[in-house]
Amino acid sequence: MNLDDLLKEAIAIPEKRSLFLQTLIKSDVYVICRNPVKPRKDGEPIQMELITTQNPDGDVFIPFFTSFRSLQQFAKRYVNCYKLNCLRLFDLIQSASAVLNPNSYGKEFSSQEIKSILMIARNLNIPAISMNEEETIEYRPLNRDITHLTRTACKYLSKQPNVDRAFAVEMVRGCEKPQVLFVFDMMGNTRKLFFPLSKYMASSMKSSDSLCFLSLEQEAAKKAIKGVSPFYVRKKRFFEK
Repeated sequence: MNLDDLLKEAIAIPEKRSLFLQTLIKSDVYVICRNPVKPRKDGEPIQMELITTQNPDGDVFIPFFTSFRSLQQFAKRYVNCYKLNCLRLFDLIQSASAVLNPNSYGKEFSSQEIKSILMIARNLNIPAISMNEEETIEYRPLNRDITHLTRTACKYLSKQPNVDRAFAVEMVRGCEKPQVLFVFDMMGNTRKLFFPLSKYMASSMKSSDSLCFLSLEQEAAKKAIKGVSPFYVRKKRFFEK
């Protein structure tokens, strides 16, 4: 179960709140920054200037989010954002209040509550260290029908001579909702394929669909499709037979 679903359960069922909190502090969350976060050199701390906002009562808090999608729904425009471990975030902002997923189903954390969570985490020896993104990504075979997507993709790919095969798997980043990952065995510029293909497929997508594209040249893509059969194979040209 992803973090969004756990949050909904925790709001409706008090007995679920402990499980949600345990999962939250071990998960990565998203924050909005005033300026782009610069890559750090070895030993240098990350410099972040987090935005604040106000609730209807005028109380100031720091917004943070269970997923990039939740952040986008709140911001409604491009913003500088950063992903980090929730416990690390609490360690950075412990003198402030924060709200998880504001303007949606969410939860407010007072500064006192944040300090209590940090104290419990220290007593349990839970480190406030963000995981490498690669370690939080899981790839698995699709367990739902995506014919509406693969049919449209095949129609487009049949006109692309530089794509030999295409695969589809499910990708889950940490506790976010699953995405459909398309992997292409191809040559040439990926942007020239991915951008027009995403626009072409937009009309076939359902509201629950979230897509991601990778080239098979990338190590992550090779890992993702291991043991998976392609849904598209380019027909051989006459001179290839």
